[in-house]
Amino acid sequence: RTLGWDQYPHGRWGDSRNPSYGALTDHQFTRPRGRGKKLQEEWAVPLKSVEDISERFTNFCQGKLTSSPWSELDGLQPETKIIDDQLVNINQKGFLTINSQPAVNGEKSDSPTVGWGGPGGYVYQKAYLEFFCAKEKLDQLIEKIKAFPSLTYIAVNKDGETFSNISPNAVNAVTWGVFPGKEIIQPTVVDHASFMVWKDEAFEIWTRGWGCMFPEGDSSRELLEKVQKTYYLVSLVDNDYVQGDLFAAFKI
Repeated sequence: RTLGWDQYPHGRWGDSRNPSYGALTDHQFTRPRGRGKKLQEEWAVPLKSVEDISERFTNFCQGKLTSSPWSELDGLQPETKIIDDQLVNINQKGFLTINSQPAVNGEKSDSPTVGWGGPGGYVYQKAYLEFFCAKEKLDQLIEKIKAFPSLTYIAVNKDGETFSNISPNAVNAVTWGVFPGKEIIQPTVVDHASFMVWKDEAFEIWTRGWGCMFPEGDSSRELLEKVQKTYYLVSLVDNDYVQGDLFAAFKI
C-alpha cells in the first residue's frame, strides 16, 4: 500500500465522487531529505535493460531495498508478506508491482498483519494488484484473464489509451469492515475516474521520481523515459475473496 491506511477514505483510494477527492500537486514529488538520500542509494544504479529495472522492483519485494519511488512507506506492509513469493515471481516476469493486498475473509480487526479500524470487528479484502508492464505482456495477460471470470482490470498508458473489462462507472469495494454498532465501513474502492487521476502521478514518477537521479542524456535515464512512454499501468482485482487466486492468470 502506498498511502497511509488512515487516509484511505479521502485519498486516491476513495470514491472519486467524494468532494474531498483532490487533484495532483507538485508537493507529491518532494520528499524529506533523508528519504531522498535512501532512494538515491538504492535506485540510482546503472540500468542497461528492462531486466535491470525488474531487478529493482524484485529486490524491493524481497526486502533487499527499503525504499521505492512509488511508496512513502519504508519497505513493505506486514500484510504483503502473505503474498511475498508471488510478488517476487511476477516482478521477475516483468510485471512491476507498486501496490498490492492479499485476499482476507473475515479476519479479526486486531490482526497484526491485516487488521484495522479498532477492536471487536472483522475485516475483508479482495486481492488487488497494481503494476506496470509492457504492451506485449499486457496482451498476454488480458487473454489469460478471460478464463477467470472473477478478475476485473483497468489498464492505461501515459497517453490515456485504456483497456478494461468493467464499466467506466463501476466502483469496486476492495476493503471493508464490520464493527459492533456501526454500519459496514468501506474505506477502499477501485474506480475508473480515480485510477485515471492516479495514473498521471504514477507515470510522472518514472522521470520526476527516478529518472531525475541520473544526468540528462544518461542511458539509464533514457531507458526509464522509454518505459514511461510505452508501458501500461494496470489495476487488477480478484472479486472472489473466498476461493480466488489472483496470481493464477500470471502462470504459464
